[in-house]
Parts: sequence; structure tokens; C-alpha cells
Amino acid sequence: MLKRFCKDKGFLIAGGSGFLGSHFVKRLLQLKYVKKVVVLDNFCTGSLNNLAEVIGDPRLEVIETDISQTLPKLKEKFDFIYHLAALANPLDYEKNPIDTLTVNSDGVRNLIELARKNKAVFYYFSSSEVYGIYDCIPYRGLNEEETVSRLILGKPRSPYAVGKCFGEELTRHLCDNYGIKYTIIRPFNVYGPNMDVKTNYGRVIPNFITWALKKEPLQINGDGTQIRTFCYIDDFIEALFLLLKINLSSEVINIGSTQQIRILDLARLVNEILDNRSSGYRFVERYQFEPLIRTPDLTKIIRLTNWEPATELKKGLKNTSDWLKTHLKIGEQ
Repeated sequence: MLKRFCKDKGFLIAGGSGFLGSHFVKRLLQLKYVKKVVVLDNFCTGSLNNLAEVIGDPRLEVIETDISQTLPKLKEKFDFIYHLAALANPLDYEKNPIDTLTVNSDGVRNLIELARKNKAVFYYFSSSEVYGIYDCIPYRGLNEEETVSRLILGKPRSPYAVGKCFGEELTRHLCDNYGIKYTIIRPFNVYGPNMDVKTNYGRVIPNFITWALKKEPLQINGDGTQIRTFCYIDDFIEALFLLLKINLSSEVINIGSTQQIRILDLARLVNEILDNRSSGYRFVERYQFEPLIRTPDLTKIIRLTNWEPATELKKGLKNTSDWLKTHLKIGEQ
């Protein structure tokens, strides 16, 4: 079935050297019948190292460019265009609010214009941040159509969340106007190898693992009672390919996990896996606008594709820690 949609097709992936994008590109190139994959990236958060396994594939072309500016002239014919470019790390988007906003405005417009010219299907990657601040959510989780967004405007987290909201609306209206098929993806706390390893708030799993590998206390914001769910990258990519097969249009899809865990318990689990119990953890001031709980309602994607996350958190954390230990060269003389 997948071959039917991907055979001899051209894919353009904006942000294809980043965390999510690099895994998607590598999985695409495993399909020998995919004709071409073009990556557009300005490398502000991504890296060619993330594509090292496939950089020699003749079907792959990587172009350094900023999608918020005028796009380079591209000779290829694209059947699918994916907008995965983002400044998703709070430290980055607080320092660069204009870039954070324009990649979700000018960047979206430029890629949709390219999709119009190519008669391509468009995928926009939004964020669970569009739901805003919830301390108590519906028992099934945050639903794509039913949940009311509770954004706090004018605060440090606003450029990213507001940018993603605007990107969603621009996607809907431009694609409807042009008659373009589109899907909006809302990822929830995806983790795994190739993550941005800046040690600051917003990347709790690589932060915890890095501290544990260095035998340092894990730093917990607030009292650690915040509840999150975490989706391993392999499961997330599998969901993308299942959605590709069913050829959706005009849909918004949550992708994540419903296995809830308190941040305090996540810290304990990481210390257990990496034998760092003696270092423990320490508490620092909680970010004022951090939501207490964030869990997706996965009813739609399960109904459409029968997909469910398969990787247990402990296994995913072990895989991620193995990669981080090598990537950061921790323990080497």
C-alpha cells in the first residue's frame, strides 16, 4: 500500500536535518522506490551529522536556505511537501522571536506556494503548545477539535505557541483557497536520538540523561508533579507513514502517547536506568507558565490508522541514553 503512494515520488522536507526531520528523511530513503528527497534547512538547530547515514544517497539533496526568505529555484517535481522547520527550544525562540514567528508565517506561505505550483500534498507540523495552559484536562486528553486553546499572550512562550497557531490557520486558508490537500500534525513530547542537546528547559529527557551520565543531580522545575507523556521517535515516524498511506486531507492529527508520568518519577526512572541514584535530584523554581498536565487524545489517529505507540518508556530512555553517551563522548578519556 505504501509503495502505491511513494513510488517514483518526490519529497521536500523543510527542516530535514533536525530531530524529527532527519528520522523521517532516513526512513524515506529506506524505501528504494522513492525517487527524490530534497532537504531545505538553515541548520540553526539541525545538523548534517543527523543525516550522516544517508548523505551519500544520490536521491538525497540538501540545500542550505531559510524558508522564511525567497526559496531557491528547484528543478525537481515534488509530490509531498513537509514543513518541519522550527525553533522548538524555548531558549532559542525566546532569543529569536522574529525568526520563530516568520518560519510559521512567511515559511508556511512560501512552501504552500511551492505546493500549489507542484500540485503537491502539504504537511504542516504544529505543536501541542497550541492547546495552551491546562492544569486539568478532559479524561481522554487534549482533543484536536473539541479542546479550547488556552494561550497566555505576551509571555515568553508566546512566540512559539502563537506562531504555530497562526501557521495552522494560514495552512487551512491557503490550502483551501488553492485546493491543496493538507494535514496538520500536532506532536506531543517526541524524544530519541538526534534531539537538540542544549541543556535548558524544554528538553527534559536529554537534560535528565545528560546529568545522569555525568553523575550529577537532575534538576527538576518546581516540585516535579507536572504530568507529561513521551512518544519515542520510532513510533512517531511509524505514525507519519501510516498517515501517508491513507491520503488524508483537511485533517488535524495528534501524535503522542497516553502513558502519563510525573516529572519527579521520570527523574527517578532515569537515575535508576543510569545508576545515578546517589546523585538524586534538586528542585529549582518552576516556570510560571508551564502547564501542569499535557496528554493527547489519540482517538482520531487510532481510528484512522490503528496506530498506537509501541515503545515502552524505559526502553526508549535506554536507547536515547546510549545515543547521548556516544554523541557527547561522556566517559571517554
